[in-house]
Amino acid sequence: MEGFCDLRNMGFLGERAMQNLRWNRVDNVLKRALTRIGPMFSRRTIHRLDAAISYLETSRRLYSLGLRPSLRVRRKNELFDLVIKRVGEGRTLYLEFGVFQGESLRYWSNNLKNPLAQLHGFDSFIGLPENWNIDSPKGFFSTNGEIPEIPDPRVRLFKGWFDETLPAYQPPEHDKLVINMDADIYSSTAYVLGTLESMIDVGTFIYFDEFADRFNELKAFTELQERTHMKFDLIGANEMLSQVVLQRIG
Repeated sequence: MEGFCDLRNMGFLGERAMQNLRWNRVDNVLKRALTRIGPMFSRRTIHRLDAAISYLETSRRLYSLGLRPSLRVRRKNELFDLVIKRVGEGRTLYLEFGVFQGESLRYWSNNLKNPLAQLHGFDSFIGLPENWNIDSPKGFFSTNGEIPEIPDPRVRLFKGWFDETLPAYQPPEHDKLVINMDADIYSSTAYVLGTLESMIDVGTFIYFDEFADRFNELKAFTELQERTHMKFDLIGANEMLSQVVLQRIG
């Protein structure tokens, strides 16, 4: 009986090997075909195809973690409102990475009512430190060094690259932490998440503005989760899963 089982297993393994060989041949044929038709596509078309794969990978990654958005919204301010409602009147520390002209920071300033809340924005104000995509080259999102005016004494702006301003940053005492990640590119997002890792306690909210990008924000979040084994709940997302709010639950 033991010999019979061994022969049967050998047959099964042989069948799997043949199946893998057939798939490898199909894979090679497809790759050769793609290299031949590649010159027929524009750079923008390739960019759109690549973006489509990112949306597929984003939903696959979230579902693999058991993160299924129970609420999808149309505007990012609706996601902000979800968090604002949850932090309530608590002493919130709001950290924003990628301020640009201050639109999001103003929204939070207007809606966080506790006078002890603190809102800190980080930005170079000279644009992206490197190319992001076809539409956003190095220097994009620059305000020519101009800092937005936000008439709220609770707001502080830290001008400079993140690796220049974050090492010396001393967070004030707070009850709730909200992190707004709008840095777009992988290097900046990964640096911020890695630097703030010890601050991301249970209950912390993290908003990602360009989450459906497998080479940038999604990659940085995936590395954080795999490195720390933190568990998150997906509080809400927009229709495309490009803007999401997560809360650490474990």
